[in-house]
Amino acid sequence: MRGPIHRSLRPGRTLAAVLATLLALLAWSAPARAGSCAAVACVSAGPRLVSVDSAQSAILNPLLGGLLGGNLTLSVLDWNAVATTDLRLDAFLGALKVQAGVASVDSALTSLLTVAKILEAAAQAAEADGNTAGAGALRVLKAQVGGLSGTIALGDLLKFDFPTGAFADARINALNLVTGGAQLFNRTNAVTTGGTPITLSGVSVDLSGLGLGVNTATPTVQLFVQIVEPPIYLCGPQGSTFHTAAVRVKLDIDLSGVNVGVTGTSATMRFTTVSAYLEVARADGTLALVNAVTRALTLNGTPGLARLGIGQLSDSVFFDRSRDMGTSMPLPNPAKIAEVTTSLAGFGTVYLDVNARSLADGTYPLASVATGGPYPQAVTVGSSSAAVATLVGTLVTNLNLTLTLKGGQTIPALLQSSLTTLISSLLQPVKTTVGTVLQPTLEAVLKATVDQVLRLLGVGIGEAVFTIHGVNNACQVTARVYRDTEPDGTPGPAETWDGPAVSVNVTQSGSVKDTSTVGSGPGTVTLTVPEGTRSVLVATAGTATSAAAPAGYVFTGPQSGTVSVTVAAGTTTVADPSFGLFPGDRITGVVFLDDGYGSAVAHDGQAQGSEYRVGSRAVTVSGSLGTRTTTTAADGTFTAYVPSTWTGVTVTFTGPETVTGVTVGAATTLATDVLATGLRPASLPDPAGQTRTVQLGLTDRPALSADQSGRTIAPGTVRYVHTLAPGTTGTITLAKTGAFPGEYHLDTDCDGTVSAAEHTPVSTVTVDGAWPRDAAGHLKACALEVQVSVPAGTAAGTTEAALVTAAVAWHGSSVQDSAAVTDTTTVSPAATITKTVENLTVADHVVATSVEARPGDTLRYCLNVTNPAADPITTVTVTDTLTGAAVYTPGTLTLQGAALTDSAADTDGGSVSVRTITVTLTQLGAAQTQQVCFDTTVP
Repeated sequence: MRGPIHRSLRPGRTLAAVLATLLALLAWSAPARAGSCAAVACVSAGPRLVSVDSAQSAILNPLLGGLLGGNLTLSVLDWNAVATTDLRLDAFLGALKVQAGVASVDSALTSLLTVAKILEAAAQAAEADGNTAGAGALRVLKAQVGGLSGTIALGDLLKFDFPTGAFADARINALNLVTGGAQLFNRTNAVTTGGTPITLSGVSVDLSGLGLGVNTATPTVQLFVQIVEPPIYLCGPQGSTFHTAAVRVKLDIDLSGVNVGVTGTSATMRFTTVSAYLEVARADGTLALVNAVTRALTLNGTPGLARLGIGQLSDSVFFDRSRDMGTSMPLPNPAKIAEVTTSLAGFGTVYLDVNARSLADGTYPLASVATGGPYPQAVTVGSSSAAVATLVGTLVTNLNLTLTLKGGQTIPALLQSSLTTLISSLLQPVKTTVGTVLQPTLEAVLKATVDQVLRLLGVGIGEAVFTIHGVNNACQVTARVYRDTEPDGTPGPAETWDGPAVSVNVTQSGSVKDTSTVGSGPGTVTLTVPEGTRSVLVATAGTATSAAAPAGYVFTGPQSGTVSVTVAAGTTTVADPSFGLFPGDRITGVVFLDDGYGSAVAHDGQAQGSEYRVGSRAVTVSGSLGTRTTTTAADGTFTAYVPSTWTGVTVTFTGPETVTGVTVGAATTLATDVLATGLRPASLPDPAGQTRTVQLGLTDRPALSADQSGRTIAPGTVRYVHTLAPGTTGTITLAKTGAFPGEYHLDTDCDGTVSAAEHTPVSTVTVDGAWPRDAAGHLKACALEVQVSVPAGTAAGTTEAALVTAAVAWHGSSVQDSAAVTDTTTVSPAATITKTVENLTVADHVVATSVEARPGDTLRYCLNVTNPAADPITTVTVTDTLTGAAVYTPGTLTLQGAALTDSAADTDGGSVSVRTITVTLTQLGAAQTQQVCFDTTVP
C-alpha cells in the first residue's frame, strides 16, 4: 500500500545549501534539455534542525558523542550557535585544503582528516563570515573531540559529481556537517554507541483503556546507535540518486513499573525489561524530472526497509557491519520480558518467567512528489506514524512466547503434570496480555526514537525526508586557447596551442570556481558554468582570479583574456569562448589633438579626457623584419602587434598634422621643433610579451590663405581678406614686410566677414578654449583682414609685394610654427573728381558746376569719381565737406543711385559726420566713373 506523501516548507538551508553555483559542473548523462545546458537540482536527505532546545541538546551530546566514540558536553547555547551557522562552502573547502596540506579541493575531499581538523576548517570559514559565535562553538566542540585519532574523508559524505570549486554562493549548515561527519566517522571507524547510551525523555504510554488495571506506563528507554552506511548528499541532473544513512538501533526498555492482570485469569504479570532491535536501511531518492525554466522537480523516493525484533541478540551479532542490512537480521533468541504470579493447586503460589521473541519486517513502496518551489523545500515520502503502528502490529502478531518456571522453585513430581496444564492454560492469555501491552508501548517508544533521535540523522521508519535546495540551469563550455599567428583575434582552423601550459579558470567574486590546464595540443578544455554570470579567463595558475598571459605572449582576442558567460534559466546553449595569444607585444594607443581643449594641458603628449581624438589616421609600426599598419577608429584608438623577433621598433602616423609629443607607458617625449624631429617616427622598446600603451599627441599646422593683389591711389588703402587657421592653441603674432603701413582686423566671431565692429587693429591674438571648433574638434579658420595704407606722395606705378606672416607660439611650449601669404599692392594714378549741382526745387533739370538758389531750395550735389588708369583701383575714399550755409539733408546719400546710410557703423562704405560726407569705393574699374550724390537745403 502506498504511503501518504507530505510536503512542507522548512526555513533556511540544509547541508550544503548547495544552491546556484553548486548546481554547476555535474555529470552530464541524461540531461533535461538538449544542447550544451542541463537543468540540475541539489537535494539532501533529512530536514534541517534550525534550532536546538534543551531536550534536543540532551540527545545530541550522547548521540554524537556515542557515534564519535567520545563524550560531548556542549551547552544548549553552543548547539544553537552551531545549528544557525551556515558556512560558505568555498571558504570551508579552502580552509580544508590548508588543514589537509594539499593544493586542490579534490585532494582535500579525499584526504583522511581527524574530526578536529575538519572542525577547525569549519571554524575558520565561520570567522571569514564574521560569525564569531559559530566559530567559538565549533572550537568548543573541537576541543572535546581532540583526542579522537580516527579519520574520515569528507568526499565520502559530500558527493560533487563535477569539478569542485564552482560554488561561491553555496552554503553548508554547520550542524548538518557535524551530524553527517559523525555518521561517516561512526561507519568508517567501526564505532557503536555501546559505551554512551542515549536515554529517551518523556515516553508515556496510556494503558487505562485496556482493562488491565493500570493507567499510565512511563518506561525508561536507553538506546544504542550504529551507522551502517553514511548518508550521501548530491547535486546532479535528472536521473541522479542520493540516500539517507542506514542505521541499527538497540533499545533497552525498562517496564519494571508495569504490573497488570492476565486477561481472563486470576494471575498477575509484572513486566521487566524488553530488548528491541531496529534496523532501518537507507532511503533512496532519484531526481525523476528537473525543469530549470519552471523550477519544477519530480522526486521519486523509497523509504528504507525496516526490521524490528525483540528477544536477545549479542552485540557482536547485531552490530556486525559485515552483515547485510534488513532481512539478514536473525530472529532473536527468547528473552525474559515479564514474570507471571499464579496459584498451583496443591502447592500454592508459583512464579513463571515470560520468555518472548519476535521479528517483523516493514517494506515501503516508491512514491513520487512534484514541487515547483520556492526553495529550499522539504518533502516527506511516507509516514513514520502509520509505519510504526503497522510494524509493531506485525511484531505482536509474530510474537513467540514461552512460560517457564522461575528459578529457585521446586515443584513436587506429583504436581508436574498439573504445572504443565497450568502453563498451557495461561499461555494464550499471557500472550494476549503481552501483546496488548507491547502494542502501545513499542509504538510510543519507536515514535519517540524517531522523533528524538533518528530524525536528527535524517532517518525515519517508513518515511523518507529530503530537502530540495534549488533547481537551476548549468551549461558546458569548451574553451579554446590558440596561437594567433595573424593576429586577428579569430581562431583559424589550423591554429592550435604550442606554447607553455596555461590554466582556464571560471571565477566569480574574486575566487576561482573551476579550473582546467591547457597543454600543448588542440588547446581545448571543457568546463561548466552554472546559472548566473561568471568570468572565464586564461591565466598562468589555476588559482588566479585575473587573466594573465604566459611570459612572452599577449592576448589578441579578447584582449582582456576574459570572457563573461551568462546562463539564464532558459539558456539551452552558450557560445564557446576562444582565447588568442600572440608571441610579442601588443601596442594599444590613441591619437589625439593635443591642444588643451577643455581643462586639459596643451602640448604635453598625454591624452586627457576632454581632448579630441583623431580618427581615420594610418598608424605604422616598423621593425627590423617588416611593418604593420592599422587605422585609428573614430575615437582615435588603434591596436598593433609586434612580433617577438623584431628589433628597432618605431611608430608613426600618416596625416597633415605634426606631433606634439609621444608617451610610451609612463615616459613622455615632447617635440622640440615643429617638424617633431625624433618623434616621427618615435622609438618603441623591443617586444617582450608586453602590452604597451602609446599616446600620439598631434596638432594642426597654422594656415593663412590666399595670396592677393590690389591697386589704390596715393594716398589710399587696400584691404585684403584672408582665411586664418591657427592650428593650435597659443599666441599668434601678425607682421608684414614692406614700406606701406599695415593693420590687421580679425573676424573674432568667425562668421567669415570682418564687420565694422571688428575693425579694431590687432597685432597679437590669443588662441584659447574660446576659439571656435569644427565637429571633429579642429580649430576653425576665421577671416583676417590686412589693411595696407599707401602714403600720400607715393608715385603712381609703385608696387609692394608684402609678406604677411602669422607666427604661432604653442601654448606651454617653446615650439613655434608659422604661415604666410603675399599681398601685392600697386599705386595707381590718382582718380579725378568733378562736382556738379542741380536745383531740385526749380526742377529745370539743369546740372552744372553752379546754379542759382533761393532760401528753402533743395540742391543735389554729385561727386563724379573717374579712374583714368588701365587697371582697377581698390578702396578709393571720397570725402566732401560742405561750405557756406547749405545744410545736409539726412538719408539722401547714394552711390551709383543706391542708397547709403549716414552711419559709419555699417559696411556700406558711406557715412556723414557733421558736415563731412565720406564714401569708400571698394573698387573703381579701369576708366570707370562712379557717382556719389547727396542733397542739401538752402537756409
